[in-house]
Formats: sequence, structure tokens, C-alpha cells
Amino acid sequence: MLPLSKLKPLSAKYQSKTALITDDKTISWNGYKFLVQSNLSRLLQNEIINQDTKRAIIIAENSWKLFILFSCLGSCKIAYSGIDYSMDDEKKIAAIQRSNSNLVFYSEQNEPSAIMREQLPDVSFVPIDIISDDKFPIQTNLQDSIDNLNHKDSITSFAFSSGTTGLPKCIYRTSSFDKRRLAKLTQLYNFNCKDNFLVTLPFYHVSVTGWARLTLVNGGTVVFGDFNNVDDLRYKISNYNISTMLITPPVLKKLNERLEETKFENSSVRFIMVGGKNFPATLKEQTIHIFGKVVNEYYGSSETGINTLANSSDMLLHPFSSGRCMEGSKVVILDNNNIPVKNGNVGRIAVASYQNAAGYFNKKMTKVVIDNDEYILTSDYGYMDNSGYLFVVQRVVFDDNKYTANVFQLENNLRLVKGINDAVVFQQEDNTFLIQIALEPDTTNLKQSLINDLVTKIIEETGIKYSIEYTKEINYSMSGKVKYAELIKEAGA
Repeated sequence: MLPLSKLKPLSAKYQSKTALITDDKTISWNGYKFLVQSNLSRLLQNEIINQDTKRAIIIAENSWKLFILFSCLGSCKIAYSGIDYSMDDEKKIAAIQRSNSNLVFYSEQNEPSAIMREQLPDVSFVPIDIISDDKFPIQTNLQDSIDNLNHKDSITSFAFSSGTTGLPKCIYRTSSFDKRRLAKLTQLYNFNCKDNFLVTLPFYHVSVTGWARLTLVNGGTVVFGDFNNVDDLRYKISNYNISTMLITPPVLKKLNERLEETKFENSSVRFIMVGGKNFPATLKEQTIHIFGKVVNEYYGSSETGINTLANSSDMLLHPFSSGRCMEGSKVVILDNNNIPVKNGNVGRIAVASYQNAAGYFNKKMTKVVIDNDEYILTSDYGYMDNSGYLFVVQRVVFDDNKYTANVFQLENNLRLVKGINDAVVFQQEDNTFLIQIALEPDTTNLKQSLINDLVTKIIEETGIKYSIEYTKEINYSMSGKVKYAELIKEAGA
């Protein structure tokens, strides 16, 4: 997470205070610094990191070893990124190639296949278990060894899009925005050394690394949660004095259901940030009811960072909005000719921000210049109201798709139907709509028939051409995105 340059003063200040809690290890600030120094010495002396190291990819689940490895790579100014370890070999190979990485760390469960090794002959594959707490001797001239790498790269960081519609795009930046953004978010949300931040996403997703770093630079504690197990999250919230967390709507929905079952009463959580996909209005209301007015939402992307913010008061006032612009970001709505439209009109969302990426490695990033500001064209349609609130209505899945319906509003309306557990509306290439609805468990045939009558009436009021598919569960990625690739495959079956 933190490089040695930032870790040293923090460890001197907080010393024996806990920096990290995982299921198998608790690490103090002094211990954090020692583990980074010790493992850096090991990686350098064994020439795993050397003058020829370009960039690094990590294919591993959340663990304290991953946490320490991030700090080791950052200390050497080697750009790195995790990737979705659940992807197939084709996507993993493409991610590694597109990033121009020649060093890959992997966990035991994600050992690279023979095909990966064969197609990536110039890549060094290293098990993440090389990171250890066995007290490898720290080099007396460690900083000199780091400096002697003479590592030069115009790319300061890179990351990947979700890849839910195809191969992940590789996004890169040529300057860091951390200092400015961390200072602003610290001021805005009062992050401090008393915070215990609960991790509820895999660390290959850039958003969680950012919020964890925000916790650490303020001397707080990062607590690993099992995002596949709501009982684990519930237990840690109640027993680890969790004060802050970032969570996706699908995980939050399951967590809320369990918290209501157990009659949970919030005594510690003061800040929840929700992102990753459309945040349904019904889920906002439920979460505020459970936790109080501590719920926040952001709109942004891997390409543009955090761009709009909404707090609980905003949600109660404008439940379908994603908030208003964060300082340093501008949002405009563009027509098909990239001309700004008037408030209230739907168009493509474009963002200008100091957090914006420089581009993609594997394709051209669509940018437009408006009033001397460079905007990135996002993958979303939406509109702004006269008070500056952003309303996202649909995600662009195909490049030639044109907005024809407020998809997220339709999803929200369907979720209000009693007996519907979840819904996703997907605009296909021919501009017809596939509507997938997850019913509550044990729904009888008679009840489904009644639900279908009401659903049909709601959909037909929109005037769209559609087909309905009932399912037990909507499939989401671990980072909270709808798995559109699976929907596309199912629709074509």
C-alpha cells in the first residue's frame, strides 16, 4: 500500500498501534515497516526486482502478503496492478501483455497455466509466498539499492477496466493525484487515526486501494473482510469497532438482509461509501434505516477517479441521483456530436478532472476539449438538473448503442415490485432490451404469474421492445459490476 518514503514517518509516529488486521495476522505500524524493509531486501538481493523490471501484475486474493508486496513495488516506483484472478487465461494474458509487465506474482490458487507461461516467455512468474515474515536481514544500504535500480518509467500507475463486456482495457496515468485527493477526502470525511476501515472488495480493484490508502495516511487501521461471506462482514462490523468502509451495492444488499435478520444496531460505523454500479434508491433508503445518515455515494470510473459525491441528505432529497461534482472535477452532458446539452436532457457523460487517466495502452481513449478543459467520454448516459445533481440512466455496453430508455430508473421501478429480489435491464446491440429478474426464494408459480403481469405493465409503459428472463440470482463480478458478457452470451443462446 504505502511506499517506504511515507511509511517511515507514520511508523515513527504510531509505532505499536495496529495498521493491519487479517484473519491470520495482525501487524503494527512498526511491524509493517519491518516487513516491507525485510521483503524488499529479499526481492532485491534475489534479483526478483532488478534493473530490467518494467511493471508488475499480481494475480492473488486479498492477504497480508499482497498488502506488503504492494508497498515493496511502490517503494521501487514500479507501476503495478492486481487483476481479476477469476478471469480466464485469455483475459489474464491480454492484461499482462497490454500493461507491458514482465513480472507477475501469483498465489497458490492462481498458479499460471502452461498456456500462460508458453504465451508469455519473457515474463517472470513468482509465487507471492516469497513474501514472508521470517525476518530476512534488512540491507544496511536498502535505499541505495532502490536508487541503483535507476527505474525510469513515464507511467506512474495503471489499472484495468472491469472486463465485464470483453477484454479488460488497460488504463494508465503519467502523474499521481494521491496527495491532492487524499487531503480533500480527509478534510471532507474527517478520516483519522481512530478509524478502522473494513475491506469488502478484492484489492485488484483500484477504488479499494485508494480508500485503504486514505485510511493509512491518517494512521488508521485496515481490516480485511470476506466479501463472499456476509456473516464475516457482520461479525467484524460488530466486533472490530469498524468505523468506515467502501462497499458495492450487491454486497451491501446481502449484508443488509443479514443485519436486519439479526436486529443489528449500529454503534461504530460513521462512514459508508458505496460505488461500483447503480445504487438503487430502495437500497439507499434501507441502508440509511439500518446505519443512520452515514451513507455516501460516488460516481466515477477507473478512467476518471471520483467525480461526484452524495451524502445521506442528498440521497433522501434526490434518491435517483449520484450527487454533485467533487472539487477538482467537472461533468458535462454531451449529445451525439459532443456538444453540451441543456440541463434535464440526456446525453453521454463526460468528465474533466485532475484524476483523469492519460489514456489506454491498447486503444484510443475518447476525449473532447470544451472551454479549454479536456474531458474523457465515459461509458454512461445521464443528465444534470438545475441544482447540479447528476442522474445516471444507462451504461453503454456496445460502442454504437444510442440512449433510448432510462434503464436504471426502470430497474428501480421493477425492484419496488413485491417478490422481486433484484433486476437488471440490458440494452442489446439491436436496441431491444433483455430484462433479467431475480425473484425471491420459494416464489410459487401463481405468484410469479402475478408478478409477471405487473412487470409487463411497468415495462410496456416505457414503449421499449423487450424480453424477460426470470432467474434465481443476478450475476455480479467481485467488484460489483453486472456481468454483461454473460448476459450477452445468454441472450444469444
